Amino acid sequence: MECNGPQCSVSQVESHNSCDCPSCTGQNPVDFIELTWHKAAMNAILEAKKDRIKSRIEKQMGDALDQGADAVVEYIHKKISAAITTAGSEQELKNKLFSILKKAC
Repeated sequence: MECNGPQCSVSQVESHNSCDCPSCTGQNPVDFIELTWHKAAMNAILEAKKDRIKSRIEKQMGDALDQGADAVVEYIHKKISAAITTAGSEQELKNKLFSILKKAC
């Protein structure tokens, strides 16, 4: 079974409140059913291939992937912590300015 590009693609496009799929445009519903089964089969084959590749990548690169994930999480944590500290400092300044203005008025 070979995928032949655009005809494997089944999408609903809104145009004047109607679907452009073969079933809704008056084309042969059997052709549409065959097309959807074909698309489902192609998706299933792709998922099966992905599963096999994922397990091999995990075996060969698992430690490196873990280290990379740790580095990304550490970076994000530092960035969020810095944003929280900055926000706290800004709020502290606003409170002081408000207090000064309140005393002046």
